Amino acid sequence: MEVHSKIYLVLLLLSLVQALIFVVKGKILIGVTFILLSALTLVFYRFSRMLDVEKKYQDMDKLYQDIDDASSKKIFGLSVPLALIGLKGDFLWFNQQFEQHFLEERNPDVPLKDLLRKELELDLDLVLVGKTCETSYNDRHYIVEASGISESDQDMLLLYFFDVTSQKEYQDVYKQNEPVFAYLTIDNYDDIIEQLPPHERATVLSKIDVRLNEWAKALDALLIEYEKDHYIVVFEKYKLVDLEKDQFKILDDIRSIDAGEKSQVTLSIGIGVSEEVTGISKSNDLSYAALDIALARGGDQAVVRKDEVMFFYGGKTEATEKRTKVKARVKAHGLRELIREADNVLIMGHKTPDMDCIGAGMGLVGACRALETPVNYVLEAVNYSIEMMLQYIEETDLYEDIFIVPEVAEERIGRNTLLIVVDTQNTEMLAAPHLAELTNKVVVIDHHRRSGTTISQTVLNYTEPYASSTSELVTELLQYFDDKDILNETEANALLAGICMDTKMFTTKTGVRTFEAASYLKRQGADTQIAKVLLQDDLDTYLRRSKVIEKAEILHNRIAVTAFQDNGAGGRVVAAQAADELINIKGIQASFVLLKSEGVIKISARSNGDVNVQLILEKLGGGGHLTMAGAQLDDINDLDEARTLILNAIDDFIKEEKEAAEAKEKSKGENDK
Repeated sequence: MEVHSKIYLVLLLLSLVQALIFVVKGKILIGVTFILLSALTLVFYRFSRMLDVEKKYQDMDKLYQDIDDASSKKIFGLSVPLALIGLKGDFLWFNQQFEQHFLEERNPDVPLKDLLRKELELDLDLVLVGKTCETSYNDRHYIVEASGISESDQDMLLLYFFDVTSQKEYQDVYKQNEPVFAYLTIDNYDDIIEQLPPHERATVLSKIDVRLNEWAKALDALLIEYEKDHYIVVFEKYKLVDLEKDQFKILDDIRSIDAGEKSQVTLSIGIGVSEEVTGISKSNDLSYAALDIALARGGDQAVVRKDEVMFFYGGKTEATEKRTKVKARVKAHGLRELIREADNVLIMGHKTPDMDCIGAGMGLVGACRALETPVNYVLEAVNYSIEMMLQYIEETDLYEDIFIVPEVAEERIGRNTLLIVVDTQNTEMLAAPHLAELTNKVVVIDHHRRSGTTISQTVLNYTEPYASSTSELVTELLQYFDDKDILNETEANALLAGICMDTKMFTTKTGVRTFEAASYLKRQGADTQIAKVLLQDDLDTYLRRSKVIEKAEILHNRIAVTAFQDNGAGGRVVAAQAADELINIKGIQASFVLLKSEGVIKISARSNGDVNVQLILEKLGGGGHLTMAGAQLDDINDLDEARTLILNAIDDFIKEEKEAAEAKEKSKGENDK
């Protein structure tokens, strides 16, 4: 208790005691006077206490105000830009650093409320829920964090803009200099060893080593030979830009090595990189997977995998046959066991299936029938190109319920269902893509080069771009099933028709294994006359095809391009057949036929092998083989616009081809010196 308070209490006590004494002595008036004096003392004491308390509050308010002023000055002068905003993004306050970073060079006529959403592109909805955001402004990078402030009348957000420009620059430098692993393999090393005499073999192999070492030295990279025909190259990531700009010239340098008339030296390269900061192990895995894709596409090319996006370079030569009967036998035994162990089998091809797709599927139907495993073929719709084939198949009661629509197939998928995908591996091309996601066991059998998004989770994958057709691959597999009656006559004819269609009656893309497959089918009861009948056209189709060919334009004295619109049945067949017919014309090395049908533009391309139509159509999102490719332009429905695109793609290819030829001549001249 304070001293003056004690004095007041003593005086009050004395006055009360004195008043009591006077009252007892009968001096009431004097006693009342002392009582009044005591009351006045008490009132004065209370008033004095009120003044003291008020003064204390005033002193505390002044102290708090001084603290607030000091804090405000401190916050205003912080090195971190701060801004106080309302929940609608309106500015309530900002400090000096915010003004320096964001307002000094800003056009004052532009409303300040546009700064956050439009100029900084901040998602305030994320900021409101406490998410950290990133933004850039005037070549500087910021991480934005927020804290909520609640007042009696409104809620506010205090935004902190942390400048991370230096960290970003260091991160970019690290990303540009992080190690990249490139896997290289000599595609036809075994052919060189087998076909060349020892002295020529040594010369060719030494030239390969010299070219690769010179390339690695120019790249300032580390080249390691870890097998007789396999190499790994390590270099900084930023050098990949120059390699891509140069279209991987090393492919042409290796291809220019003279290895005799029977073989040509080719190289495959796989490189994988990621925009995320990854470890060495992940980078190595990406590159190895890219090499697998390069080899699956036929080799003689570089595949650069940037996360999930693929970029292809090279692939200018026809794939040479590399598959062995040992590999086919191993795959056949694996497929046989998968079919035998499955509760049921579903077979599915690509959208708008053709003869090869149906033929391969029917061969697998025979395998399932022989192994007594329930089987169905998933067919979304019947198109003109397979009408004859389906009519022929359905003449046999055995296949009355073999074809089912995707909706029915979905109902038949169980835990032990096996899905076999034929004639495609691209998820976007599947007749019913969702079935692959619903099935635990997926097998892929295809003869196309990989492009686009492929089915990743498979229990067995038999992809051979060297084969003439998927029907040929299936026929080869069935030979090793060790079941005598694995194919009946209908199934054998369906397989033979598929081979005949893709080889143009054994005139294109036909190898020794193709004739071996046809010979096996002949022994199983296949009839070439039936296959020929299944491939016949009616008069209307013939006339439509002739009109399309009549409108063809010849470019660069060797490439035919024509376009037409046809919403009738069989438009795609007409386009494909017109492309085939055009390359039979003297001097024509490649043909491109554009079809607009029901608002969608599709392109069929063919080549005699001198022009890689696959590379041209890959620029438009398509794919296929060197001699046969296709594309669909989903975002374009104008034929003239589509024609311009294909002409530009052809011009780019011719330009690249010319540059490659010049580089080859230059390289040859340097070697001669």
